Amino acid sequence: MVGLKDPQTVTASGSRAKPPGISGVQVRELGNILTRSGFMTEIFRTDWPVVDISVQQVNWVQLNPGAVTDWHAHRKQTDHLVGVGGNIKLALWDGRQTSPTKGATDIIRIGALRPVMVIVPPGVWHGLRNESGEPAGYLNIIDELYMHEEPDNWRLASQSTDIPDIL
Repeated sequence: MVGLKDPQTVTASGSRAKPPGISGVQVRELGNILTRSGFMTEIFRTDWPVVDISVQQVNWVQLNPGAVTDWHAHRKQTDHLVGVGGNIKLALWDGRQTSPTKGATDIIRIGALRPVMVIVPPGVWHGLRNESGEPAGYLNIIDELYMHEEPDNWRLASQSTDIPDIL
């Protein structure tokens, strides 16, 4: 066969063909359960091996068509991102000085048709782009309360040259 294998190719079971390329980033395949009236997806369970947090806050984020978030990272907070509508491109960059994958990038697509939970550890920069022609949404299940007076949220513009242009 001529050409390159698409790195986002999935296996017959629907899982990602390769593990995330950034140390500490995990992908939990969720899967849809078809019902007589539609489908159901288990979004979060404390008995999943990859989930090792005490949930402190859950945020719903809706992105307008074509919208792009700023690049952001956290010092303490671990994000658990689950796409629940539309098609969302999650771009990741490892800016941690002591990480074995320092400088690595990765792209993971999330949404209702690809139900996964992506666990983003502290220090990993991430941004999201709505690739749908309609609003798209995701949940962020976090282990730290957002402190409005002193946020654990470090931001760069989505067009920043400090991070590879993958968003």
